[in-house]
Amino acid sequence: MKIAITWDYELFFGDRSGSVEQCMLEPTDRLLSLAGKYQIPFTFFPDAGCLIKFEEQADCHQALEQIKHQIRSWDAKGHETGLHIHPHWEKSIWKEHAWIHDLSAYKLSDFSAEEASRIVERYASYMNSLLSQPMQSYRAGGWCAQPFAPVAEAMKKGGIRYDSSVYKGGKNTTNPYQYDFTETPKASHWKFTEDPAVLDLEGAFTEIPIASMNYSPLFFWKLFVLGRLNPVKHKPIGNGLPAKGGGSKKELLTRSHRLCVSADGYFSTQLNRALRKAKQANEPFLVVIGHPKALTPFGLKTLESFIAKHSIDHEFVTLSSVL
Repeated sequence: MKIAITWDYELFFGDRSGSVEQCMLEPTDRLLSLAGKYQIPFTFFPDAGCLIKFEEQADCHQALEQIKHQIRSWDAKGHETGLHIHPHWEKSIWKEHAWIHDLSAYKLSDFSAEEASRIVERYASYMNSLLSQPMQSYRAGGWCAQPFAPVAEAMKKGGIRYDSSVYKGGKNTTNPYQYDFTETPKASHWKFTEDPAVLDLEGAFTEIPIASMNYSPLFFWKLFVLGRLNPVKHKPIGNGLPAKGGGSKKELLTRSHRLCVSADGYFSTQLNRALRKAKQANEPFLVVIGHPKALTPFGLKTLESFIAKHSIDHEFVTLSSVL
């Protein structure tokens, strides 16, 4: 089976964005070291809007050059880079050495079709200018890829062929999120045109969904308890705060949730179970999502164990190589 481990490379979007060093550079250096040790490729989705906003802010130029250096470094080593768009950066403000985010502009659908298309074209052009090979893949910020039709032509112009925003069974309509993947094709991947969750045999794009699974309340009880008992192992390297809207702690502790298969922190303990289920279902590939900012010492160790265990019997590939 082919396994693609993908990383959304970004800051936090809550009341504290966190530092570039701790949210992006340091954890990604650790991931690149791990990839080099086992000679496997990753796929990174850098937050393009963040980089463009840094270009406009002199205080951020030094950090931006460090980010560019890291992107060019992984590009030279054969890792894939995809387009990742959090359009709220269009309205973010730098004030007193901190970013203030306006999450009323969190999704491309929060802009007019013309504005959204211009954002996609500008972000894709900027990212491609940093890379040796043009991008082929896209992941919407916060999984908010619906509707896709208003930006389809702009995506084509940017060279995008694959989307990996969908995870089967997923749904979140809590502000600022808006996506519904509860009805998707019964296939490992599919063509689409206007909605990445709807099959179109003549579609110009291919959906390569992130793997998903059910997480029980017991999982979240363990997550929260272990975090309290051993914060050194389970505290993220990233030092920011996430945006609200991902579900309350009470909801997580009282009912099951359908979520992505993830390499973030304690979620990495479920990677082996996800792989077993994928093999039982005769899936041809497994796509895993992660965020460098959410990497923990425990999660990194668990991820390494997963890679070491399966690197002989399975093939670790970039996202665009799973098909």
